[in-house]
Amino acid sequence: MKKAFIRLTIVAITLLFSLPTYADWRYGIRASYDNTGATWTIDGERYTTRNIHGFSIGPSVAYEFIDYFSLQSGVYFSMNGFATGDHSFVKDLEYVVEETLRLYYLQFPLYAIGQYPLKNDATLLLEVGPHFSCGLTDQITTTLTLPQYQEQVEQSESNIAFDHELSRFNLSMHVGIGAEYLGARLMVGYDFGLFDMAVTDEDQLRSGGFTLSIGYMF
Repeated sequence: MKKAFIRLTIVAITLLFSLPTYADWRYGIRASYDNTGATWTIDGERYTTRNIHGFSIGPSVAYEFIDYFSLQSGVYFSMNGFATGDHSFVKDLEYVVEETLRLYYLQFPLYAIGQYPLKNDATLLLEVGPHFSCGLTDQITTTLTLPQYQEQVEQSESNIAFDHELSRFNLSMHVGIGAEYLGARLMVGYDFGLFDMAVTDEDQLRSGGFTLSIGYMF
């Protein structure tokens, strides 16, 4: 299944560079705030995760073939992930342990965008399509907090998750709505995780979350 997704990624990227030359092209840049989390199960038991703050930024290109419709792609640098936590008491000693996993990717989105003209040069936008992601690196930050002593110990490690636990490939489906005015765009949406990132059969891990993006198309 994972090999099939990787082949699909290669085909999609190839198609982007083989679109007809008579299409109207627009170029721009897009940046987004991402609030991401994950659904994580081990042997059928679901574990609690917490969303974290993330981002993505990069150039965009749109191909406008016909009225009211276009295709948009780009290359984005992104950071997303999730956090897990545990609260315990040991002989009246309260402690809190939290692990935050940050995953850094190159993303290749491919959106189909519906465009409906509004008054005053504004356009209503509806976008849907996949994100193909290639993992670059990761960072795990472990934080131990002792509230009664007001102490906090933090430790970070890099290149742990992708090397041992997670696939570097990821696939999500994006759905969004927004508007464009004189080239400036504001979009809100949600990314649904489609791909099981865990490399072991016992685990299942899919990431996704809310997005708020701004951009400009020339």
